[in-house]
Amino acid sequence: MKKIKVFAPASIANVSCGFDVLGFAIEDLGDTLEAELNDTGKLIMESIEGGNGIPLEADKNIATIAAQALLDDAGVKQGITFRLKKGVMAGSGLGSSASSAAAGAVAANELVGRPFKGQELVYYAGLGEKVASNQLHHDNVAPAVLGGFTVVRSSDPLDVLSIPYPEDMHIVIVHPQVEVKTQQAKKMLGRTISISDAVIQWGNIAGLVTGMIQKDYDIIGRSMVDVLAEPKRSTLIPKYAEVKQTMLDSGAIGANIAGSGPTIFGICKGRDAAERVLSEVRKVYESDDLMVNYYISKVNPEGTKVIS
Repeated sequence: MKKIKVFAPASIANVSCGFDVLGFAIEDLGDTLEAELNDTGKLIMESIEGGNGIPLEADKNIATIAAQALLDDAGVKQGITFRLKKGVMAGSGLGSSASSAAAGAVAANELVGRPFKGQELVYYAGLGEKVASNQLHHDNVAPAVLGGFTVVRSSDPLDVLSIPYPEDMHIVIVHPQVEVKTQQAKKMLGRTISISDAVIQWGNIAGLVTGMIQKDYDIIGRSMVDVLAEPKRSTLIPKYAEVKQTMLDSGAIGANIAGSGPTIFGICKGRDAAERVLSEVRKVYESDDLMVNYYISKVNPEGTKVIS
């Protein structure tokens, strides 16, 4: 194989209470990466479409950093030329950097004979993701690579678990067109939390995972309570409280911030409920000049995949 094209999906991390631990991949929205062997022995990011300000330099680009780390560990000195089409906007809260990193790792792995698989690819994608946030975390790259709903039990050493979820679960995704940088959002949280808040958060994480495994929407809804990030990060999102309440009032099981924001997501039982929720949320922003993107998605079970 000398040339390949891969698609790496967007993802929603934290999933309310699961800060840097929980995440799931979504459908349709994501990055597309073309990769082709070259004879230079170097990685070259030839072009980036839809990614203003993203560096082309191989030692600074997230996709090529992930790919180079994988090639180095595989003991392969191989030149690859990449062309990236960004489908996930940077600063959206939908795992933009994770999509690029996952695409880079998977594409390079495919072109050199698949020396790595599964969780190993999450590791290399994480090395690229680290460049974006200056911190090693895998809550976006894990579902971006593997698909489905993932739990990062540990980042060092890396241990990622995949759990089942309700098959009819649909996600309403509302993306106000303001940018929230991951590094900025993390600084808002400080470095410590109280024991009382930690106990609440741990209980809700355990409840949310249990609800997903048991496919029990009542438990899922009760567990989508975040006392760590939401109170501070919600201040960065236009009309956040109104949008969240509208989602809940119109039938969402739970709603919260996707990743660092500004995207807001709501979990719904079935497509009809999701359509109803989305219709009501549109009304919240209709009188504003703010541009807003709206999506409905199921959980993407495939993760990063070869498309040609």
